[in-house]
Amino acid sequence: MRRPDECGGLSAVARLLDRLAAGEQRTAGSVWIPDTNARLAPSGLLRGAFPDSDVHVIASQYGEDAHRRGWLRLDRSLPPAEHAAVVDRAVAWSGTDRSLSDVLAEFGQPSVTFGPRDPHLPKTLGYATDDPAAPVVVFHLGSAQADAEPTGAEPTASDPGGPTSAEAVLLAVRVRDDFFDGWELTPSGLDRFH
Repeated sequence: MRRPDECGGLSAVARLLDRLAAGEQRTAGSVWIPDTNARLAPSGLLRGAFPDSDVHVIASQYGEDAHRRGWLRLDRSLPPAEHAAVVDRAVAWSGTDRSLSDVLAEFGQPSVTFGPRDPHLPKTLGYATDDPAAPVVVFHLGSAQADAEPTGAEPTASDPGGPTSAEAVLLAVRVRDDFFDGWELTPSGLDRFH
């Protein structure tokens, strides 16, 4: 779920969630159906705006759905007061360009990371509580130099990503699928969307 590229891609995530749903059988004949109306939600509409492989964006949506059903184990569950602060501040705070380290400095370690752990690569950070009904706040990060041409230089100890690689940058934050109150695209995200 967290790094689907390493485990067979998004189709493997869908198969895993279908098997979990079949095993759960809350009501007779119930089946987990991915996305429901999410195809019409802002997150679905904006998937194409993200450069690089947007697998982590889609995986985060599956992860949120799994969290609502109690299937996702969080690395860190935020206490309710800390979570409320993240929910209240995330959208406005993300109105300017930020990096991965800015997000971590402001909000601490995430509850879950979707995508690779490498700080240079695109990923989505999720912040949640143990309450499956509470929103999962997600920060979508992309490559800092999405349009840069690789130089072919090898990574060094002081710069493990090589000379063209910089820390991932924040493109968008989502508290809920609501264009007006639940989303914020950073200037970098807006540049890539156009």
